[in-house]
Amino acid sequence: AKFAHFDQGGYGIDPRDVDTPDNWVPRHPALIRLTGRHPFNVEPPLPLLMEQGMITPPALHFVRDHGCCPKLDWDTHRFSISGLVDKPIEMTMDELAAMTRVRFPCTVTCAGNRRKEQNMTKQTVGFNWGAAGTSCSIWTGVRLRDLLLKAGVKDGSAGAKY
Repeated sequence: AKFAHFDQGGYGIDPRDVDTPDNWVPRHPALIRLTGRHPFNVEPPLPLLMEQGMITPPALHFVRDHGCCPKLDWDTHRFSISGLVDKPIEMTMDELAAMTRVRFPCTVTCAGNRRKEQNMTKQTVGFNWGAAGTSCSIWTGVRLRDLLLKAGVKDGSAGAKY
């Protein structure tokens, strides 16, 4: 079973993204762009974020990028886990989707959240995030721990430190 793609609300491609590597990613038109066109770094307007309640809809989730969104094909994409493991593995997306998944709320906040206010007092490094560089979404997926155990990750004494 494939993971369902999150609902972006049918907003389509923003005309500002047409000439960028992210010209395939639909965007909510109300998102506030902090770095121009690309890379894509945005937050929703704070009143709109607050109207949503405790869970941020995917289309309004803040985005902090250093490059383009990878465009992967489900049917051909594979990933591997190797290095300090007993059983290096390579998996397809269908194999990943067949594993046990968990679902939980997760709050993520940009370290630069409210930097705009800080910059009014003393200039800092980084661009002017407002107060909406935070989102709480329901995340679904396979635990990294389960993948590492499947590959037989070695313990710290064998050199695996993180």
